[in-house]
Amino acid sequence: MRAPAGLFAPRPFAYHETRSPAAGGYAARPFSLDWWSVSTRFKRTFKQFIKFCFVGGSGVLVNLCVFNLVLLVWHLAAQPQHLGEYIANCLGFVVSVLSNYYLNRRWTFRSKSAVAKELTKFFTVSIIAYFANLAIFTLSRHGLHLGPNVCQLLAIACVMPINFVLNKLWSFRGA
Repeated sequence: MRAPAGLFAPRPFAYHETRSPAAGGYAARPFSLDWWSVSTRFKRTFKQFIKFCFVGGSGVLVNLCVFNLVLLVWHLAAQPQHLGEYIANCLGFVVSVLSNYYLNRRWTFRSKSAVAKELTKFFTVSIIAYFANLAIFTLSRHGLHLGPNVCQLLAIACVMPINFVLNKLWSFRGA
């Protein structure tokens, strides 16, 4: 005896069917967890996470380039050095967030949503991630007495997955 056609075919993650089982359809289910949909969704999310990491790495490079360029210009203009460091930090952050948004929108999540709304959400998540990074950096630097580079790497490693999840589920929802 053969199984009905389509009985073992992959189904979408949240599957709703209106056809009756007698007509060769599936019984209506509000939620379906089959191996195919979970596996496909996991692979897609994992690929997006890897791309997100690459985009984040490029963002670090953009941040450092802008930071150092602003410091150079600030130094050549003979302005007070301490103020220039904060301005360079701020500009590096803003330019890297814009760069990361563009690359994540086009490459990581392939979003087609409205830019203004999406960019506002992305920038909000980036600011939250920045403050979380700063908190972890400060705690590990002053509480654990680790070196600054180790603290920064630890903070990045802790914040990146949270940053990814917030951007995937809120900023680029549906992409």
